[in-house]
Amino acid sequence: MKANFITLTRTTRFATGTLLLCTGFLAPGADQAPVTDALPLFESYIKVTGQAAAISGDKSAFQTRAKQPANGGAGIEDLHIVKELSKTTTGTIDARALTGAEDYLGRYNLTKVGVGSVDFGFKRFRTFYDGVGGFFPTNNQWLPLNDQSLHIDRSKAWVEIKVALKDLPEFEVRYTNELRSGKKDSTIWGDSSLTGLAFNVAPNPVSPVRKFTPSYLQVNERHEAVEASVKHTVGKTALKLTLLGDRTNNHDTRFVTRFPGEVVPWSIAGLATAAQPAAKAAVAATNWNSQVLIAESDAMKTQTTGLFATADTILSGKLTLRLGANYELVHTAIGGGRPLITTTPTAAGPLLVATDNYLGLSGGTRVKDYVGSIGLDYKATKTLFLKLAFRAQSEFIRGASSFNVVAATGTPAVTLATTPRSGWAKIHQNVRTPVAEIRYTGIKDVAFYFTGSKRDLSGEERNTSAYNYLTAASGTIANNHVSEDHGNYTLGANWRQSAFLTLRGELFQKGHKDNTVGFSTVGPTVGDYYLLDSESTGYKLSALAKVTPQFGFTTRLVAQKGTMQVTGFLPAFPAYDSLNSKNYMISESIDWTPHQTVYVQLNANVVYHVISTVYPRAGVTPATAPNNAFDSNRVLQNSDNNYATFGALTGFAIDQKTDMQIQANFYRAQNGNALLAPLTMPYGVAVEESSITVGVKHTFADSWIGHAKLGYFESKNDTSGGRSNFHGPLAYIAFEHGL
Repeated sequence: MKANFITLTRTTRFATGTLLLCTGFLAPGADQAPVTDALPLFESYIKVTGQAAAISGDKSAFQTRAKQPANGGAGIEDLHIVKELSKTTTGTIDARALTGAEDYLGRYNLTKVGVGSVDFGFKRFRTFYDGVGGFFPTNNQWLPLNDQSLHIDRSKAWVEIKVALKDLPEFEVRYTNELRSGKKDSTIWGDSSLTGLAFNVAPNPVSPVRKFTPSYLQVNERHEAVEASVKHTVGKTALKLTLLGDRTNNHDTRFVTRFPGEVVPWSIAGLATAAQPAAKAAVAATNWNSQVLIAESDAMKTQTTGLFATADTILSGKLTLRLGANYELVHTAIGGGRPLITTTPTAAGPLLVATDNYLGLSGGTRVKDYVGSIGLDYKATKTLFLKLAFRAQSEFIRGASSFNVVAATGTPAVTLATTPRSGWAKIHQNVRTPVAEIRYTGIKDVAFYFTGSKRDLSGEERNTSAYNYLTAASGTIANNHVSEDHGNYTLGANWRQSAFLTLRGELFQKGHKDNTVGFSTVGPTVGDYYLLDSESTGYKLSALAKVTPQFGFTTRLVAQKGTMQVTGFLPAFPAYDSLNSKNYMISESIDWTPHQTVYVQLNANVVYHVISTVYPRAGVTPATAPNNAFDSNRVLQNSDNNYATFGALTGFAIDQKTDMQIQANFYRAQNGNALLAPLTMPYGVAVEESSITVGVKHTFADSWIGHAKLGYFESKNDTSGGRSNFHGPLAYIAFEHGL
């Protein structure tokens, strides 16, 4: 879990910095500041565009960063037509069709005042992913996917009908059908021992195996939903009732390769036999482990029926009562398997054996969820507002599953045996969540606010591990009391010191505690004892200064610290500090308008973020004959996620019909440390990216506007050993015509 948290944080920080850089890419419609002159604005228009790139290096990395195809594209970027069909009826058409990016939209809306509206359409767009290969710095090893250029196509069709007749209830029905299909890279990678490190036999105690063999997901998902609602106001009470029908059908497959092209020499594996010399002769010296091909199939179907009701009543000019009730019934069905094809060397040559960890997986769950809420909005005075709310939830879950395990035994492992497995679980939990919000503006030019919520969960879990129902009546039973405590609190203030300066400050605290304790009504305790306790505190400070009407700046500082405690089975493993985290971000934005036709904007962000492990407490693991000692700190290093971004933007009017915009961006993260490779996998991101673009917008006639941009981009990625570097120019041109 800690590893997943670190990976998620690292990915989030990297994505944030990359997004800041990518704002300078020549994406259609990427104008980021208002034009400096009053160019024509059209109520109805069509915009035709084309773009082309000449990228050298890793084109899939460029596509992922720029969110557009490396081969360019063309089409209708935007079509918007508004037609007044009568004094009370309006029709609107929106459309888009861009090849390359595979971005399409078709939408029609018909609205009649006093009657309602009809809205239907279809949209589709493509998201690019980089199936970047794994890189190991010690021996410069590179293990890419066969096809690094991956993408997911997302599409959605919808129909919505609203009936809003005067003084009658308002009805709304909406149907949506969403699809997601394609391939994307996965964060679950396979193993390889092609690291150039010594095999883990004495005196070397550390395995040479590292997870840097990339994998990918084949995605095939559908989501359908029908929602019908009715709204009506009776007296001072606004009522709303919503019925929901929701259905999903997902079937994803993860393809992972362990030890691609590798096998284990019998002598090293300790399998000395009479056939050993022949086996050694048949095996290349660089091959170390048996190759395993995994195609893990995960299928899930869900069906949800829901009923949601709300009632908001104005009790007085100061007091409003809000009531809510929800009921949901969810059925799920799961399927899939985990087939493995293992290649093992023998004296007669490589031997392929097919096994499966979850053959014929079948099962499902039923979930019943009841929710009730009550809230009061109280405007005590003109300067004091209070909001108090309470939410109660009760959830009942039952689930069961069965599958077969197909395993191989023997030397070599060629004898297959199939063993059935079964398991079940029952969960009942109650959740209580009080919420409070306070706003006070009684001091001139100062506003205070506070929000707080505390979510308490308690319940029981009863489950059994997968067991062979042919030989046992039940598996290992676990009975657990579960509890959770989640608190989120924010206290802040805004001070408008003058027309030139506004200051803002905010303190926040977040705490999360999960506890699982085994119990038994008869005999010894049956279950677990786990604890996960995390807490983070911090503050946000910002200053908005308008030094002159033409010059101003915004400064922002965010600081956050966090701790986490975990434990395993007590009393053998008591609670301990598993990690600390620190996150500091300072940003500066400067806006300058030296002339009414010129604007300048400068931006900078510097982030320091570290998640600590047991480092530096791990120290050195002492030698145990015949193995050498090794530095454990280099195995359990901290996760550093530091980066900086800088941006500059200027725009000016060349003449009354022509505007120009120039933008530059820079992003850098230097968290990689190849010196850690002998004892661990160095995951730190080390990348440097820069871009510059020049854009021109020109009015040719009252109904014609031309757009043109030219940019140059460069990315250097040491994380991949430079294999995902790219650079090159990109051009964009568009013509907009008023209809």
